[in-house]
Amino acid sequence: MKKLLSIFLIMLCFSGCKQNNDSELIKTEAVEAQQTAFVEKEGEVLVPESLRTVQLPIVGDSRVIVIDAGHQRRGDSNKEPIGPGASQTKAKVTTGATGISTGNLESAINLEVALKLQKKLEDSGYQVIMVRTSQDVNISNQQRAEIANKNNAGAFIRLHCNSDDSSSIHGTLTMAPSESNPYCSQIATASQRLSKTVVNSICNQTGSKNRGVIITDVMNGFKVNDIYQRSDLTGFNWSKVPVVLVEMGFMSNPDEDRLLGDSTYQDKIVTGIVLGINEYFKN
Repeated sequence: MKKLLSIFLIMLCFSGCKQNNDSELIKTEAVEAQQTAFVEKEGEVLVPESLRTVQLPIVGDSRVIVIDAGHQRRGDSNKEPIGPGASQTKAKVTTGATGISTGNLESAINLEVALKLQKKLEDSGYQVIMVRTSQDVNISNQQRAEIANKNNAGAFIRLHCNSDDSSSIHGTLTMAPSESNPYCSQIATASQRLSKTVVNSICNQTGSKNRGVIITDVMNGFKVNDIYQRSDLTGFNWSKVPVVLVEMGFMSNPDEDRLLGDSTYQDKIVTGIVLGINEYFKN
């Protein structure tokens, strides 16, 4: 009898151990499934957005791109000519806008995106020169353009965020000089083409409203597509290489302000700019 009881206890113990092992296996598989976060739906595997990346081709061929993260922490109210030989002057550099919801500084958002863009462009084979990599600089708009000129940049990318009196205005746009610009008409056609490919690519990536290319000095003081036109953009007027000013979104719009500070959204903007630059150099 004792012998039978011993055998029964051994079998019971073995069964319990096996059940525990099976439970551990099930638990491990469940944890692994959560960690990988792949979801099967009707036979297809859905990859979580955090793991999705856009593979960018290596097409830069060592072309030089100069990136200017617009503005800086502290402005400089000293004056400089708006263009070569101009009698009209304006402040050398300003601090930029402030987010209506986040309180983010435009200068800081511009720099965050610029540093990400630098890496993406270098990974794509471009040679990148940064106008600034810190908030604590004092570089005028004329000096920024001259950095691009001296390095014979294939493209001069000026990163900015927009602002408007109306908080309902939103979207992405680019700016380029016109053929009638008295200071840089020779780069107008190339700059407009660059601006078009960049804004289209950004909006394709982000889903932002595409406000197109604003030709800045055609109708000074008037609104076109809800945006006031200007002819005093020093960074354009001193440029001798193709240039685009990217207004990534409106910090005066609460929703867009929050998006501009979001790292994932910034990545989409960067991908759009790189693809736009690639498209520009293809033509």
